[in-house]
Amino acid sequence: MFSYVIKVRQLFYGAASLVLMAAVLIGCMADEVGGIYIVSGEADVLQSVANQVTTTYFNAGGKWTAKSTVDWLEVTPTSGEGGRNAIVITSRKPNRTMQERTGVVVITSDGKSQEVVIRQRDECALFEQKEYLVGPEGGVVNMAFTSNIERGTLMISYMILDWIEMPEKNSETRGQVWNGMVKPITVLPNQTPKERLTPFILGYYDDKKKFQGLDTAWVHQEPSAEIVEIPDSTVH
Repeated sequence: MFSYVIKVRQLFYGAASLVLMAAVLIGCMADEVGGIYIVSGEADVLQSVANQVTTTYFNAGGKWTAKSTVDWLEVTPTSGEGGRNAIVITSRKPNRTMQERTGVVVITSDGKSQEVVIRQRDECALFEQKEYLVGPEGGVVNMAFTSNIERGTLMISYMILDWIEMPEKNSETRGQVWNGMVKPITVLPNQTPKERLTPFILGYYDDKKKFQGLDTAWVHQEPSAEIVEIPDSTVH
């Protein structure tokens, strides 16, 4: 029994050694032969919102450059020296096409190139208007939008304010792409000399329970009266 355990351990350590040797050989090949060898991050999926980040690790045989083929992806850094390296790929723009799209980052060294394929998902919700103007007397705001996210999943985020009244929430089903309306929002009269402004954000909660905002509309209420400056009546 004791000898059997030793053989199992030897086999395990032997396999681990082969993996380590393979990693070292890849690094050596990159240094000696030239070119690019992607270690991880060769194909990644980003959510549809902006500022999503992924990292690609690679070995380069010499000086290298990295360039995105699409305007909605940003690469940092864009160049470097040979050896082990990493680039950070960031989505600069949200995907509002309602279709998944693909971008490519090309890493080049010593005349050889490798592609890093990035997919951006298709979650989308768009307000028809970006601003709703309400007079000082108040009123009802109806916000129209288009989305491909289920009504039970699509959420609206807003600030709890004493001059805004929101209706109760409900949940329904939908088709693939649908046009909807936020339930009527009541804006109470503004009796102050200051304008009011508040955002409403359409979005959803991702797999990590983090709210991802897809589009924003603003409710802007005018003041009750303009501030009039009283002239100085002091007698000189």
